[in-house]
Amino acid sequence: MSSPVEIEQLQNEKTRLEEESRALDEELKQLEIRWKILDEKVAIQELKSENAAKKETISQLESKIGSLETRLEKLLTIGTLKKEDVTASENAESQEDVKETGDASEEEHQKDEDTIRVMALDNEEEISNNVEAEQESQGLFY
Repeated sequence: MSSPVEIEQLQNEKTRLEEESRALDEELKQLEIRWKILDEKVAIQELKSENAAKKETISQLESKIGSLETRLEKLLTIGTLKKEDVTASENAESQEDVKETGDASEEEHQKDEDTIRVMALDNEEEISNNVEAEQESQGLFY
């Protein structure tokens, strides 16, 4: 081969390879852009899925909370009614206890008074007996 023809062939091959390189660079840029776009789309879809799952969890928890709040309100209402019944019965029992205690106190008070009277009478008899014994010992009879 002659040198000028060989140079021309080499230049043509170089030009072709440079064009191919530019085409490959362009294709590479396009593929990178496409890859970035797809990566962003995937990330967006994943976030949407995660958000949907979180929303579902929130909805379920809100439902459970509502159910528990309803149960609590019912229990509190029942408890309040029972407490009112218990309080009313306790008040009635307390009043009965007070009345019984009052009756018992009156009975005890009466017993105490009776005991005091008996003791006083016993003391009078003792005093009287002592006075009589003293008078006898002194020889003073009336």
